[in-house]
Amino acid sequence: MGMNRKYSGFTLVEMLIVMGIIIILMAVGIAAGRFAINRANDVAHQNAVDQLFVAAQSYLTDTREYPGLTSVNFEAAFKSDCTESATQPCLNDYLSEGEFKGGTDATFYYWTSSDRGSALVCVSKGGFEDASDRGYYCTGNGFTHEEQPGASITEKEIDPIDGAGDTTPGGTSGWQVQLRWTNQVAAGASHWGNPS
Repeated sequence: MGMNRKYSGFTLVEMLIVMGIIIILMAVGIAAGRFAINRANDVAHQNAVDQLFVAAQSYLTDTREYPGLTSVNFEAAFKSDCTESATQPCLNDYLSEGEFKGGTDATFYYWTSSDRGSALVCVSKGGFEDASDRGYYCTGNGFTHEEQPGASITEKEIDPIDGAGDTTPGGTSGWQVQLRWTNQVAAGASHWGNPS
């Protein structure tokens, strides 16, 4: 007496439907993950810019002027062994080395008016010099100041502008500092470097 067993499996159409659903779910998951990563990087960059401006404001409270940061002294101003001089402001008392978290790779911009009564700090959100066209974030009290580079930074969030007439930080000259922040996670260190 033999047993008759009937085996049933998935049909090709059913398999294709399941695979299609899996592909759609993966695409949605990847898009949501990228959005979350970009948002986290934006928050880190905004916090970094806010930290820099708070340190500059604390410096202003003590010296009655914003620090005159240049490409030469910018990195030194944040080191724990910074030595104050006529040309070297120190922000290590206001923002000690190790507390500054610049986020992922970005270009930071710093500007002060000639009387050092107004300042702006900006960061590119899309990598060095906003290579991926994500825009800029700025903070400070120098918005629309007549001496400000291009006199065009009017709001905190700046959309990228391509081509002639670019009035973003990356598209205008006159910033006292335009330095790259490189986050080297593998090396366990982050550092500033001149744009190349």
